[in-house]
Amino acid sequence: MRIVIDLQACQGDSRFRGIGRYSLSLAQAITRQALSRGHHVSLVLNERFPGTISTLRKAFDGIIPQENIFIFSVPGAVAEMEPANAWRTRAAELVREQFIASLNPDIVHVASLFESWLDDVVSQVHANVPTMQTAVTLYDLIPFVLSDLYLVDPVYREQYLRKLEALKRSDLLLAISEHSRKEAIELLGFASEKVVNITAAIEDTFQPQSYTAVAKNNLYKRYNISKPFVLYVPGGFDPRKNFDRLIEAFAQLPADLRENYQLVIASKLPDGVREDFTNKSLQAGLGAEELLLTGYVSDNDLIGLYNLCKLFVFPSLHEGFGLPALEAMACGAPVIGSNTTSIPGVLNREDALFDPLSVTSIANMLYKGLTDTDFEHSLRQHALLQAKKFSWENSARLAIDAFELLFESTRQKSSKNKPLPLSVEQCYTAMLTDLEANNLLPLPSDNDLKLLKYAIMINQIHTADKQLFVDISELINRDAKSGIQRVVRSILLQLLKQPPIGYRVEPVYSEKGDGFRYARRFTAGFMDKDDTVEYDTPISFTQGDVFIGLDLTADIFPAVNSSLKQMQDSGVKINYVIYDLIPLLHSWHGPAMEAAFTGWIASLSLFADNLICISAAVADDVKQWLMQHPAQRLNQPLVNHFHLGADINNSVPTTGFPENDSDILENLANNPSFLMVGTIEPRKGHAQTLAAFEELWATGSTVNLVFVGKAGWNVDPLLTQLKSHPELDKRLYWLEGISDEFLERVYQASTALLAVSEAEGFGLPLIEAAQHGLPIISRDIPVFNEVAGQCAYYFKGLEPSDLGDAINRWLALNAEHKAPQSKNMPWLTWEQSTQQLLEMIFLEVKSSVIDK
Repeated sequence: MRIVIDLQACQGDSRFRGIGRYSLSLAQAITRQALSRGHHVSLVLNERFPGTISTLRKAFDGIIPQENIFIFSVPGAVAEMEPANAWRTRAAELVREQFIASLNPDIVHVASLFESWLDDVVSQVHANVPTMQTAVTLYDLIPFVLSDLYLVDPVYREQYLRKLEALKRSDLLLAISEHSRKEAIELLGFASEKVVNITAAIEDTFQPQSYTAVAKNNLYKRYNISKPFVLYVPGGFDPRKNFDRLIEAFAQLPADLRENYQLVIASKLPDGVREDFTNKSLQAGLGAEELLLTGYVSDNDLIGLYNLCKLFVFPSLHEGFGLPALEAMACGAPVIGSNTTSIPGVLNREDALFDPLSVTSIANMLYKGLTDTDFEHSLRQHALLQAKKFSWENSARLAIDAFELLFESTRQKSSKNKPLPLSVEQCYTAMLTDLEANNLLPLPSDNDLKLLKYAIMINQIHTADKQLFVDISELINRDAKSGIQRVVRSILLQLLKQPPIGYRVEPVYSEKGDGFRYARRFTAGFMDKDDTVEYDTPISFTQGDVFIGLDLTADIFPAVNSSLKQMQDSGVKINYVIYDLIPLLHSWHGPAMEAAFTGWIASLSLFADNLICISAAVADDVKQWLMQHPAQRLNQPLVNHFHLGADINNSVPTTGFPENDSDILENLANNPSFLMVGTIEPRKGHAQTLAAFEELWATGSTVNLVFVGKAGWNVDPLLTQLKSHPELDKRLYWLEGISDEFLERVYQASTALLAVSEAEGFGLPLIEAAQHGLPIISRDIPVFNEVAGQCAYYFKGLEPSDLGDAINRWLALNAEHKAPQSKNMPWLTWEQSTQQLLEMIFLEVKSSVIDK
């Protein structure tokens, strides 16, 4: 059975009240119970509440795979208290239901239907899909029963009654108390078998606790409590909460008793309430400190207040359940309450009940609770035993039992009844019909239709192939023809040629961190297509899409963080390729580069699911950095590694030859020629190498030295020396910015590769040299050992003579055919390298499902 839970009750304003707490706890328990029975569970959330999405993802981490959490879009603001939103409300209801229907559910559970007045929650039952079996949690029918209090506003009355009609279309109601169940049957005419009492429960954190004198005093000080106190946690400030009678009842207590206690009302305060209650308190004859309004109380402090109160009172006139009373009992508080609606069922103690309409009855019970020690002790003992009768596991079991019965009763229906997604035009027509039938104005404009089309398009993305985003933000602006750019071109080509099954590869880019756009124009040219693309649109993403940060884009951080956060919240798996952490580990690049890299890796540690390094050596550096700088998040990113490819012909090679190409190649082939490939930077060892060869030339050696690479940074003295060197274009060659095609010829004409870098992320020239059978003389650093193993000749030291001596020794060994050969060194094609990368990416996706 496929169960879809609409959990918007934990996103809108209700998340601050008991409904939100109830909905989250029940959904977690239902999910655990359903999975244990072999059912499938998905959650549906609303994109209009971005700040809640990551919180709810964390709440279900370890319970269901993040891929089972889906986000739907709506065409703008839909709060029903604003008449101008009417068309969007109707459209959003259709769009939401079509979105859920596309998940192919057997049962849809709506955690709370009576929402959307104050905020952008979208709730409806059978808006246009009557075959989708829907269960709704029924908390109460208080506005309907007490309509003279709650349905005075004609606009709100119309909205509530419309929701009530939707409730009547439900296939199953999950009532939170026997009282609510009976109301649905007696007042709404539901068949008894369609309404199930699943009761309620509370979190395990509500339990008796011991408090030191210091902890108690600190808690009292936070809320200005100065005496033992009577506590009321109303869960809101509706008229039915019966504040006036409670205040009057407390004021009727004998003065000598009352002066020893405070009446504490703990709840978030709406605007104007404090002044109003202060006036009521003074009118009742209470002193300034006898009534205390705490305002918002954290869960930890609330548990403390439950534990430390002398008496808990619950005088509400009407409740669907009465969670605060149960929370107080679970903490061992003596609880007294109203003898109406669901409250007697929660307390299960007749001698602790009073008539909430009688101030005298409330006052008498307060007096007994505060003066009768035996009664107080008895209430405390009873509270702990009674609270144990309620559990989320039991509520979830009752809910799943009801789901299974409903599923069995409908499973014989033909598959032809499965809902088909509405087209944009059908959705628009259905919305207009609804608006005109209800005479709702204003009607939507042409621009409104565009918004609706966009929302439907976003929601339908998840039904097609998932997207594999490839960030090429640097490549799209400038191809530096560096090693990283070669990697990006090569892997991008492989991904476009052979997309992973079920995914559509989409190159994307960000300009200065301002969101991501589809790189459609670049891709058309990159793949030599004739497609005419005038504009690169912002990307759309949804649950299950995958993002690969393939380019090195430290310069767009932290501006891009907000985009990554949105993707993270929407369930996009975020992966970044890490080429190295050299600017953080060495001083060559200066403070500015170090700061940029620090911000970049810090952001990745917050938002990436997977950091995929180009070597095990880099992976070790990243793991060490994360250990020293742990991110403030639930799960740290995984750190894996892969190796790069080397077949230049499959890296979208650049072409062309310099004018003197024949002379260069002939000279290289006629003398021992040593090749260095890479951007000229301090860490690459060019200065040491040039000095070493100058010493060799001074002794009469005829060896050639070839630098292939563009000028980097912080090497101006070396560049000046190169440009005016007496051996330039004789025994010294600087081939700046040559094509990949000509580099192939240079490899073939050279005698050995020099890998002199003091720090590298991988060492792609080693692989390319091995591909050409070119011997390698390498500095002895971990990453070169990882890549070349026993297939290179290693040296140590930073002096010119260290390298010069190594070259002479190698020449002697090579003359005797004893020098290490690279031809047996393993290397990957770009196709194989890309496959390794994909395995690392989808290993993370698969493991996140398997682990859960």
